[in-house]
Amino acid sequence: MSEPQPRPLRVLVLGDDTYTTSLSRELVPALTDIAEVTFGPADAPPVTDDTTTALVVLVAGPTTRPLDATIAQLDSDPRLADAEVLVLTEFERHDDLGDALDQDRVSAIFALPSTDEALARQTRSHLARWLRTRAPDDPRLQALDVGDRPLELPDSELLRDLEMDDAAVAARLVSALERALGSRPRIIVPAGTRLTQEGRSVDGVLVLLRGSVALERPTRAGPLRLHHASTGPVIGLLALAQQRRAFFTSVATTEAELVHLSIEQLDLAMRTEPEVVAALAAIAIKGLARRLRRAEQLQVERIELNRDLVREREQLTRTLQELEDTRDALVRQTRLASLGELAAGVAHELNNPVAALTRAASYVADDATRLLSGTATELAELVVGARSRLPLTTAQERAFHRQITEAIDDPELARLLVSAGITDVDRARAVVSQIGDQDQLGAAVGLGSALRNLEVASSRIAELVASLRTFARPGAERIDGVDLREVVDDALRLVEHRLDQVAIHREYAPMRPVHGHPAELGQVVTNLLTNAADAMAGRGTMIVRTSMDGDEAVLEVIDDGPGIPADELERLDEPRFTTKQGTVRFGLGLGLSIVRRIIEAHGGRFHLRSQPGRTVAEVRIPTDEVT
Repeated sequence: MSEPQPRPLRVLVLGDDTYTTSLSRELVPALTDIAEVTFGPADAPPVTDDTTTALVVLVAGPTTRPLDATIAQLDSDPRLADAEVLVLTEFERHDDLGDALDQDRVSAIFALPSTDEALARQTRSHLARWLRTRAPDDPRLQALDVGDRPLELPDSELLRDLEMDDAAVAARLVSALERALGSRPRIIVPAGTRLTQEGRSVDGVLVLLRGSVALERPTRAGPLRLHHASTGPVIGLLALAQQRRAFFTSVATTEAELVHLSIEQLDLAMRTEPEVVAALAAIAIKGLARRLRRAEQLQVERIELNRDLVREREQLTRTLQELEDTRDALVRQTRLASLGELAAGVAHELNNPVAALTRAASYVADDATRLLSGTATELAELVVGARSRLPLTTAQERAFHRQITEAIDDPELARLLVSAGITDVDRARAVVSQIGDQDQLGAAVGLGSALRNLEVASSRIAELVASLRTFARPGAERIDGVDLREVVDDALRLVEHRLDQVAIHREYAPMRPVHGHPAELGQVVTNLLTNAADAMAGRGTMIVRTSMDGDEAVLEVIDDGPGIPADELERLDEPRFTTKQGTVRFGLGLGLSIVRRIIEAHGGRFHLRSQPGRTVAEVRIPTDEVT
């Protein structure tokens, strides 16, 4: 079975006809055994599908368009994207190759006219390198070799040595040294042997044949290893540029085999054997390149490490600040717990005086009414009327005042009658006719109003004390028969000072009691009310709604604040996350997490949904079983 034939190769020469004839005579004979040479205009390269284009030779002449544009057009054709680009130019300067160089699309640049067949030979070398990289077994490479050496291998000893590995260069160096100096003894040293010492004189060089060596510098923390296995095969060479003083301490890290050369021996070998100079130069260049790469790598690592340290320091600063804020929050929580205990004591101490005050107000009102009923019935009725009158709106009071003033022609007396709950014109005339003394009438009304205010105030204090006692029992056991509406009313009374500019609408539906902890449920309602008030910046409308859904008691707190974005709803349970007053920031942020914890401990569920202008906090708690 015959071997498959390799695909034909093509070299494209693109440009005007100025140099076509001379290039044809030079390139075609040099490449005809390997590739077909085709000429054409730069804007329409002749390419066939069955031909692989290896090289594109661009000829820049007077009528040639910018080379960047021509090369970009070549790259747009997938059949030419892998080809090397050689530029032939008659110009001394070019400003149209920046993009091509940036994209690494120029392999060589030649000046025209070419001399000494250099163009043909170097084009043939580029073709050999292109082919050996992509098809090292291609039989056409045999025609490109020079004897037993590949054509693309440099002719100069230094460039050839730079393309060899360290062991091969060291072997060439030792061979050249022994041609100049004779056989050189091999020295075997154990690991840990110092071959050069920092700051000390270096009187020769060591050629490393086997083993590894590291470079170290002493520091206050001990020896610092700077380079390992990057010294190259010649140790002490760089000391020649440091007035023969070692810049590093070099230490064998494994057993090493060495050849020692004094300065005099090295000088003699370099004068008598040129290959020694080339090998030493190649070793020095390769060693410096390794150290430079290592230094750049260390610089990159240092920069990245510094950036990581900056990020970690910033994170640590944030964490420390959060810990400090959390400590302050815990201190406030401890103070609140202490205040809770204090509130329980205050509520207990106020309970008896408030009860006495309430009873006394009731007794005073009853006694005053009985006393007046026996001597001045109309005055007694005025006291009772002022004490028990229903509250009127400002508009209603003005309307009644106007009507009675027109009937009795006395604005001040009309005000007193309205304050006593008298809104009927005929009744007002009858009272005025029966009580001629306006001072007595004012006193009766004043007494009734004072009794009414005393009863309302004492009742208000009693309600606040009762609510305070409910919230000040954190350790109490859960009980049956907790009325969620009463819990809501208690919470509303306690946070009333936060809601003075918020319109509260209670929407209570009949509901069954729940089994729970009144203080904890009160904390839930308080947190929901204050969160809603904060979201509305203390102004707006809030709806507090209770209802039944199957066996669940449902509480909804609805506000008309700015709402919470969807991406922030998921974070509301995170500690220290808050959206107070419509802005996202880190604060105490424990309100909703406490709400969810308490509700789940009661076997219930908590859900928050929001949109601009409406946020609903919904609590669902199982009710007591109906027996």
